Amino acid sequence: MTKYQEFPLRPQGQPWPGLNTKGGRLDPGQGFLEDGSFNAVINEADILEKRNGFVRGLDERFDGVVCGLFRYTDNCGVEYIVVADQSGIKVRTPFSIPEYLGSDSLPFDDFEELDTTRWSNTGAYEVFIGALQLNGADSFGISDFVPESQLMAWFKESVLSSYYVEVNYRLEASDDQQTVSVVIKRDVSGGTYLEAAVFIDGDEYRVVLYYVQGGVRTTLGNSLLGGSSLADGFLRLSYNAGTFVATASVIPSGGSTVEITGQLTELQSSALGQFSAIGLRRETSDVAPLIESVSGGQV
Repeated sequence: MTKYQEFPLRPQGQPWPGLNTKGGRLDPGQGFLEDGSFNAVINEADILEKRNGFVRGLDERFDGVVCGLFRYTDNCGVEYIVVADQSGIKVRTPFSIPEYLGSDSLPFDDFEELDTTRWSNTGAYEVFIGALQLNGADSFGISDFVPESQLMAWFKESVLSSYYVEVNYRLEASDDQQTVSVVIKRDVSGGTYLEAAVFIDGDEYRVVLYYVQGGVRTTLGNSLLGGSSLADGFLRLSYNAGTFVATASVIPSGGSTVEITGQLTELQSSALGQFSAIGLRRETSDVAPLIESVSGGQV
């Protein structure tokens, strides 16, 4: 008669080993084959230079790169946050960390790669060292806005009627003109929208706010910008659907914040859509305007 002898998976008195279901093996008791376990991966491309300035919990933009955030409580029980930026150390109190509900209906991208599932009309663009730039396929020309045909569009409509889109841009100090644009409230046909454009042309460094409808471009406002000759900073375009007011604001590196507004009529507002886009333009191939990141939120 055949005799069977049992070999239990878990010897008596010992804990259960982890199970690797895909590999069909049992862990020897150290836990490294447990289902769902993984090794930590450090993204070496995520350098501090990408973290430019804005601390959401404080709703404040600091000088250049924020290198560290540290929280401590003094002997009286008062909580402080210490912000280390490129110019020094700053202490802030009180502070709070707000809750944010993410939505992919607003553009967000750090441009580690060009995601063609989320961006359309990408033929003129490429990603290089964590920034969006024009490639050799783009058409050159002088323009203080980005032509409609060269706008790179986000794949989804905004779920918010009042919202903003902001880019972290960088232009070169050059006699060749360069332009970076943010577009919001674009309709399905792509012919009606709001556009804020920052451009540099030699000594002229300016921001312009446009309303575009059916190919007709109306200037709602414009202003000169100050700051360093590097011409980098943050460009934000927002729209308040309750007041029909569009706002373009720029924080140039080394300069003061500049804000221009434009009042739309109810008829102009009704023609707007919900899509967003960004774009770059350059006069020659000798210059390389960049967008390092893009984000959006509620007004």
